[in-house]
Amino acid sequence: MVNRTELALSGLVGLAAAGLATGLTILIVRQPWMPQVITRPVWVWTLFLMLGGISAAEIPVMVYGMRRMAARPGRSVRYLLWLTNGFYVFFAAVYAAPYILLTSRPGTGAVLAGLSLIRFISSLLFLPGAQNTQSTLRNEDQ
Repeated sequence: MVNRTELALSGLVGLAAAGLATGLTILIVRQPWMPQVITRPVWVWTLFLMLGGISAAEIPVMVYGMRRMAARPGRSVRYLLWLTNGFYVFFAAVYAAPYILLTSRPGTGAVLAGLSLIRFISSLLFLPGAQNTQSTLRNEDQ
């Protein structure tokens, strides 16, 4: 079983990786040789809303899946949950990177990457710790 400290550590690794990936993407965009591919505001905001919507819609699905995963016994599930939680938190930066690269707008791209923080908080709030995993999931199934 996974406890809250392990979930927090894997989430912090994902959060740090998201910050690093976003920072590197912003550094690339600030180079003089990097063109702005999408310039029309309607397309910029369409892309922002589309990527942000997908990233936000993924949150409850992933939390539900990781809750089900946490209910399974075994040591291998524990490691898989650590890895999944880290990538879950990190993945908001994966949505932010193409937005920043295509639009050259690091400010709104950082907002997309900021969903990593929301994902980190959701994993801490909604994923059960070792002591209450089985009872929480039994109550959900009823």
